[in-house]
Amino acid sequence: MPDPNDPIPPNDPQDSTPSFDQSGGFSAGPRLAPPRREAAPPPRKKPGTPKPKSKRGPVARAFGGLVTAFYSLVFLVIIAGLLGASGVFLYFSASLPSIDALKDYKPPLESRIYTSNFQLLAEVGAQHSIYVTYDQIPPMVGQAFISAEDRLFWVEPGVNPLAMVRAAITDISLVGSGRRPIGASTITQQVVKNMVLDNHITFATKIKEAMLAMRVSQVMNKQQVLTLYLNEVDLGHNSFGIAAAAQTYFNKPLSQIDIAQAATLASLPKAPTNYDPFLHPADALQRRNFVIGRMRADGAIFQDQADAAMAEPLLPRAVVNTKSVLNGGYYADAVKAQLLQQFGQNAVNYGGMVVHTSLDPALQAAATDAVRDGLEQYDRKYDGWHGLVAKIADPDLADNWAQDLAKQKTPPGMRRDWQLGVVLSTKGIAARIGTLDFTTGNAVTGGLPVGNMSWARPVVSGGLGARPGTPGDVLHIGDVIMVSGAGEKLALEQIPNLQGALISMDPNTGRVLAMVGGWGHDVSPFNRVTQAQRQPGSSVKPLVYLTALEQGVQPDAPVLDGPFVQVLSDGTVYRPGNYENSFEGPVPLFHALEQSLNLATLHLARQIGLPNIATTFQSFGIVNPMPPYYPSAIGAIDTTLWKMTNAYADIDEYGRQVTPTLIDSVTGPDGNVLYQAPGETCDNCSNNADPTQPPALETSGAQLADPDSVFQIIMMMKGVVQRGTGAPAVVGITQPVAGKTGTTNDFNDAWFIGFTPGIVTGCWIGFDTPTNLGKDETGGNVCGPIWNEYMKVALKDQPNLDWAAPQGMTVAQAPEPSGQMVSEAFKYNQTPGAQSQNSLLGGTDAAPADNGASPLNPDGAPGAPPAANPGAIDKSLGGLY
Repeated sequence: MPDPNDPIPPNDPQDSTPSFDQSGGFSAGPRLAPPRREAAPPPRKKPGTPKPKSKRGPVARAFGGLVTAFYSLVFLVIIAGLLGASGVFLYFSASLPSIDALKDYKPPLESRIYTSNFQLLAEVGAQHSIYVTYDQIPPMVGQAFISAEDRLFWVEPGVNPLAMVRAAITDISLVGSGRRPIGASTITQQVVKNMVLDNHITFATKIKEAMLAMRVSQVMNKQQVLTLYLNEVDLGHNSFGIAAAAQTYFNKPLSQIDIAQAATLASLPKAPTNYDPFLHPADALQRRNFVIGRMRADGAIFQDQADAAMAEPLLPRAVVNTKSVLNGGYYADAVKAQLLQQFGQNAVNYGGMVVHTSLDPALQAAATDAVRDGLEQYDRKYDGWHGLVAKIADPDLADNWAQDLAKQKTPPGMRRDWQLGVVLSTKGIAARIGTLDFTTGNAVTGGLPVGNMSWARPVVSGGLGARPGTPGDVLHIGDVIMVSGAGEKLALEQIPNLQGALISMDPNTGRVLAMVGGWGHDVSPFNRVTQAQRQPGSSVKPLVYLTALEQGVQPDAPVLDGPFVQVLSDGTVYRPGNYENSFEGPVPLFHALEQSLNLATLHLARQIGLPNIATTFQSFGIVNPMPPYYPSAIGAIDTTLWKMTNAYADIDEYGRQVTPTLIDSVTGPDGNVLYQAPGETCDNCSNNADPTQPPALETSGAQLADPDSVFQIIMMMKGVVQRGTGAPAVVGITQPVAGKTGTTNDFNDAWFIGFTPGIVTGCWIGFDTPTNLGKDETGGNVCGPIWNEYMKVALKDQPNLDWAAPQGMTVAQAPEPSGQMVSEAFKYNQTPGAQSQNSLLGGTDAAPADNGASPLNPDGAPGAPPAANPGAIDKSLGGLY
């Protein structure tokens, strides 16, 4: 009894059934031949015997002449046919393309993008293909295709003459019918057709195909031809080649394909759409079983193997997205854009590049959840109920609801634990909801208590109605809704209209660890981290205060928090206000930053000069050029979350320029490194280095600001989260954090960007069309909790590292206006209180030309900037809080 694990059984010595030779080809078993019969010798003629006279009459002689003429005619026809065939051969030979490309074949491979822990993030290419060598092709898979497509593959000279004659006779009968000619293509001919000729079938192309196939058979061995074919054959769903198809249809590697699955793949070349197991399962099953029968007839499998394979359900897995990283679409898009810019479309789509990124899947999941949780919280507070998915108008809904619900398309953007449900009843204090079980698809009913939908106030004219007292206040029978939970504790859900974004990076290397560009990439691929130009509000203020510190101003120097009036050269007056519409008078510089005081910031900007602030803004990359108006100093500019977070990373690194990177490395399919992200260098890490000395790691990047001044602004930004507007962001976080909030005019944008010595994270929240978020919806209140939720995951198990003071710096106590003593940093020539009588208290100026600002409208609202600077700003009050 042969081993059932053998892919191909051996032949019975007495059986003439051909068997598959593992070295390539079929070998025929021995046959029994009949005994050979000896021929009798002819009779000997006696010498001198006269030649007999012919006994044929005139008719016989005439008939003999006709026979001779007939054979002569046949001979002439054969000669003419040979000459004609030679002419056809010479005619088509002159226009045949070269087959050299097949000998040096480089497959068009899609590029693959991986996360930092080697999970697949995305695939990029014109077609889904995975190249495998001949040794990587399971013999059973190769045999399935040979049995289905070309049973004489191993012995034919590239063409099958008998099959060609049979097809030619059939095709002649089809002339004028308008039907496509049938093929008799061998595997070699299919390789030629797919890779050298076009796929348009005509008599001329079939002749060329046959001629080229014979040429290919002369210069390439069968293993090479089969490898080309199995890597290039179109198997549907944009999957080319057996390895890609195994992943598409069965979500498994080629090495794990069984007999039935191999036959399923082998059934597809004949007509990938007609035998698509997803679209036409009955036809696909019939074709698969036909291939299994062919494999048994060819001696490739035993009968019991064939029976078991035919009994196996077709059951292909649904075509799934093979990305193992959920919600990585925004990151993947940004990587693709960089690859296209750096390498070009052909290299990316066909070059088979292997791209390793810095994306951390765990942090990406935490970032996505944090943004969505924050958006949901806001949506339930302000936007009421707007989550109706569809309406089922079925008079027999009570009996048909499961079938009706199964027909509903899943809306993009649903969270992993949400599902669709249909309202069956709204009586009582809990609605009855019909759902389909996640795993089995079975119909299940559950309860939606009114308490789990109390936020769903109906939208009425002029705002929101009262909170629902019963389910019927919001829901109606036949409504298709989104729910979470199970059993009698379902909860009503909806996708918010509000949008948000978050980016997190390692400030030391610039490696981007997580990026969320909106609620969901499938809802909107617009990346609000890199593409949305929004006003950053007060989040720019650290750079304003850094400019002052670089000029020698101390953190405790007083600055005036009082009315700011700027008379412009055209006579208009710029007079902004604080968020609280109050004034504190002279306050320490660090206090003005902690409380995000607009007027104090403008007085400071007047003293240190807008040109100097512009230089800092431009050096740190948030805007270039900065509009030369005072509102720019409090955030009335357009920039992106990417740029702002990058600037904070520069601060985190004591003013060293940090270049954000998405890609760690790119290698070609041959393993050659095509790109390596710039990173740390080590001057004493060579083999002959002193083993007693620690590695001297150095990072690249220009020095944008004085490290001493940057350390001072870091200390001031720690105060923002400890005592100021950023306090909601650090609730429950024990590690040292520095950061700054940002809220723009009319509460259109909410920001919080914060950092520790090892990670910097930025958050933005707002509507795509700038809209008021609501009173008191500041950066600290809206973005702070989102930042907090994410950073608790990012900082878990991380040590409590603090920023080290540069040499010569001291950390000393300075008084808050309340009298509380706080820690601030002072340079070697500074002492607390030494600048208590400096000139930062400001006043009213007649503005020179470079101090322009938006004029006020008659109602006191900010107007447009001067015509000489179109598009510079559109709001005079940039930062609020």
